[in-house]
Amino acid sequence: MITIMDKNALNYYRDIFLENLEGISNIDKQKKAWIGGNYEGFNTFIEMFESFVSPCEYVMKWSVLSDQQREDLKKLYDMLISYQDKKEEDGKMVDKTDSEICQDPLWNEIRTFARKVYRDLEPIGRNKEG
Repeated sequence: MITIMDKNALNYYRDIFLENLEGISNIDKQKKAWIGGNYEGFNTFIEMFESFVSPCEYVMKWSVLSDQQREDLKKLYDMLISYQDKKEEDGKMVDKTDSEICQDPLWNEIRTFARKVYRDLEPIGRNKEG
């Protein structure tokens, strides 16, 4: 039996967490927003990062995830946490722009892995009963 809390968690997962995971993995949306400047319906890098990383530790504990899904989610979480979104400019550390992040080869590795994780987790989000 699924409790109201479980249903709320699954709704959050479906509506917010998976949406942000899809955003991390979607080069077309990133190019449109981060390079083209059309942020309509899409977040900045930092908003997307925080909306994904913040609940990720909780989501990794869900019993509906397989060991492999949990492992991949942890790997993606670690990749995001260790991603260097700052650069040195005039002797100071400054934030990279969204455009710079979108074009960063290291970000592309994260984006590619995120696509795999998203494709693996997305069916859980479609399952209304969890």
